[in-house]
Amino acid sequence: MNRLGFAHNDLRRPPSYSLLPISSLMYDAVIIGAGINGCGIALELSKRGHRVVVVDKGPIGGGTSSKSTRLIHGGLRYLEQLHFGLVREALQDRSELLRTYPDLVQLKPFYFPVYEESPRPAWMIGIGVRLYDWIAGRQLDQRSFRTTAAEFGAAFPSVRTEALKAVFCFYDGKTDDLALTRRVAEDARGLGSEIHEQTTIESITWRGATAVLATSVGTIEAGIVINATGPWIDEVNGVFDLPARYSIRRVSGIHLFFDGLLTPHPLFLQTASRRIFFLIPEPETGRTMVGTTEREESVPSDEVSVTEADVDYLIGAVNEYLRPDYALTRAGVRETTIGIRPLVTSREDATDLSREYQLDLHQLDNAKLLHVFGGKLTTYLSLSRKAADLLGL
Repeated sequence: MNRLGFAHNDLRRPPSYSLLPISSLMYDAVIIGAGINGCGIALELSKRGHRVVVVDKGPIGGGTSSKSTRLIHGGLRYLEQLHFGLVREALQDRSELLRTYPDLVQLKPFYFPVYEESPRPAWMIGIGVRLYDWIAGRQLDQRSFRTTAAEFGAAFPSVRTEALKAVFCFYDGKTDDLALTRRVAEDARGLGSEIHEQTTIESITWRGATAVLATSVGTIEAGIVINATGPWIDEVNGVFDLPARYSIRRVSGIHLFFDGLLTPHPLFLQTASRRIFFLIPEPETGRTMVGTTEREESVPSDEVSVTEADVDYLIGAVNEYLRPDYALTRAGVRETTIGIRPLVTSREDATDLSREYQLDLHQLDNAKLLHVFGGKLTTYLSLSRKAADLLGL
C-alpha cells in the first residue's frame, strides 16, 4: 500500500485496467481522484472539448463512491435541516440520471413506518413526503401515498406492526454506485479523457501557467489541477502544500449485507435518537443491505475500519423493527463495507458543517487549482457543470 493507498476492497470491482504510460505532455486539466465527482468532471470537460487526464492512487470508484447506500435521492431527511436548495438540485439530477442511465438508476418505492415510540410523529413525516413531492415538481415520476397497517403487514411479514401508527411510501432512485461511477468513467474515456488507475503522484510544481505533476506513470503538464479526492482531500493538501479555504470533517458509515431478501421494498427507518438508516433488498444479488452509521474519524482515511460496535449498533437498530423469527445476527453478516462522508467546514469556523459541496478556486501563478470539497453521489452532475463553469471552460 502506498502512502495514500486505499485500505478497502469491494467484491463488485472488476480487475483494474493495465497501467498505461501518459500519452501526452500537455493537457487542459488534470483531475486527481477517480471517484464519481472526478469522473463526472472529466466527462463534462470532455463534452466541452477539453483534453483531460484523471489519475487515482487506487481503482476507479475505489473510495467513498463504492461505499454508499447506493441511492440516487434528494435526501428526504435534509428537509428537516431546511436544506431546500440541496434537495431541489439533487431531485433535478435524479430525474436526469433516471433518463440517462435507465439500466443503472431505477425509481423504487421506499416505505417509512411510524410507530408510537418513533421520535418523529406521523404528521411531521406526512408533511415531509408531501413537501418532497412538491420540490420535485415536474421532475416527479411517482407521488407519495399513505398505506394502512394491514396492507403494510401483508406486504412486509418480517416487520412488526404492533404500535404502528402510520406508513408512508415515497419514491427515490436506487443504483449500483460502483457500476455508475465506472460507466461515467467509460463515457469520459469515450470522449477522449485518459484515466490512469493505481497511479501515485510524487510532486506538484507550478511553472507560470502550467502545473507539472510527477507521477508513477510519467509527467503530466496542465493549466488546471482539480483536486477531487473526497475524504482524502485534507491529506492531499497537506502532502503537496496546496492552499485551501475549506477543510472537512470525516464521518464514516458502514453497511452490512445479509443473504436473502428480508423485505420486498426498501425501508426508511429511524432510531430512538433520531438517526436515520435504511434496510434495502437487492434482488440482483439476493442480499439485503442495512446501513448506515455515523462516526467522526480522527485517524488517517486509509486507517478507518469497521468496528464490532458499529456492527452491533446496526443489527440492534434493525432488530427493533423485525419480528423475532426474522431477527438478524452477527453470524449472518456476509460482508461489511465502510465509506467516509466528507462534511465541509470553513477554515474560519470548524464547527460550521455542511452536507453541501464547495468549489474552492485558486490562482497559482497563471495556473488554476480547483478543490472539490464534499459532494454526494446524486449531485455529481450539477457539481461537474458548476466546476466547468467556474473554471471558464
